[in-house]
Amino acid sequence: MKKIEHQVFLKNNTLDKKLLLQPIQEKIKIFDRMYALLETVSDCEKGDLLEQLEELDLEILEDIDEEYADKLEFNEIEEELESKPKLEKVPIQKPKPTDESILDELTKMGRTQDIGRATFRDLGIKAELGWQTTIGKYTIKRTSVFRYRYAIEQH
Repeated sequence: MKKIEHQVFLKNNTLDKKLLLQPIQEKIKIFDRMYALLETVSDCEKGDLLEQLEELDLEILEDIDEEYADKLEFNEIEEELESKPKLEKVPIQKPKPTDESILDELTKMGRTQDIGRATFRDLGIKAELGWQTTIGKYTIKRTSVFRYRYAIEQH
């Protein structure tokens, strides 16, 4: 988020947010709580949260303008509302899991026996599974003749 418009506006007009109407104060509190969440959410959710924050920021500016437009010294809200800020897109970068990292997770969960071939495919294993397939520090062994069932062994 580039800058928080309502905070800049309050500072320029030397307004204390405690002196604003109660509904506007509550919106600012909600904004502050949402802004604090920005550090804790994943990259996927960050784009949505930024969008919601910008909408709420504009809503707060509109509310301040409605109530205090005639009393403000540096009333630049009108210009700000007309030139709606462009949303900043956050590129989503998901690290692609490797076959070995998937096997690491399976062994941490204790899932090392009677795993179906479809399960491996669904999890993203790309290696071709034979009777005995080595992937990093793991060996995947087929345990059934008529069904595609596997066990994971760590060496």
